[in-house]
Amino acid sequence: MADRSERKRSRGWGRPFKKGQSGNPKGRPKGSLKKTTLAAQALFQEEAEALVAKTVEMALQGDRACLRICIDRLVPVRKDLPFQPGLPKIGGSADLPHFFAAVAARFEEGEITPSEAKALKELAETYRRLIEMAELEPRVTELEEMMNERKE
Repeated sequence: MADRSERKRSRGWGRPFKKGQSGNPKGRPKGSLKKTTLAAQALFQEEAEALVAKTVEMALQGDRACLRICIDRLVPVRKDLPFQPGLPKIGGSADLPHFFAAVAARFEEGEITPSEAKALKELAETYRRLIEMAELEPRVTELEEMMNERKE
């Protein structure tokens, strides 16, 4: 009985480990699945062919939800594709309005997705900042030299 009371005082009831120390410090391994998920996957694996056949059959009978599932699998939502050239080159800050106009035109015509347009806008914005830095650096250097000459 003395052993239980000593344990209660040292760690407390229901605390087999010291505070802040886990019994499993590494945690659950990455990618491991719960037992219920594994059971569901096994069930669907056995019936996958029958489920697909039934879904297609119901889609052909006019079930809109099943039709959407089939179409989504046959023609997935468009993802970003490798970009096709044809936009104006950016040689300086004066070229940026032409670049943005070309991106907007392609977007309006449906040639590029909203995410592609956004990526191009961000690319042009980064390019603009680089141009500004490249143009400002010689001017700042010149001003610093002028200030040093005045101090002397």
